[in-house]
Amino acid sequence: MSYTLAAAAAATGLDQSTILKAIKDGKIAGTRDERGEWHVEPAELHLAYPPVAEQSDVGATTAPYAGPDIEALGAQIEALLRQAGVRLRQQLDDTRSGRDPNRASQLQFADQSGEG
Repeated sequence: MSYTLAAAAAATGLDQSTILKAIKDGKIAGTRDERGEWHVEPAELHLAYPPVAEQSDVGATTAPYAGPDIEALGAQIEALLRQAGVRLRQQLDDTRSGRDPNRASQLQFADQSGEG
């Protein structure tokens, strides 16, 4: 889940204009949605600007990565798992239909070496 400019500003303790300037200067990556609203991934934002809890005093009780960060990471993990599942299904389908590129190259090597 990405941050809006307002959420990114709140997460870092900076102004929205500072976040927007960082996007336009290429310091952090941002995207615009269909309504023209800017979005920034939490991981991208916090590489450049630490969360508010890390900027505050040592006695702060708030965890540096809470709620939205954990949700964003979970969403990224789910997307990666879906991609891996699609790739594995494609490999399985290729293998079942005899289109396995690894198997084909192994057979070619065996034919060339006289093992086949």
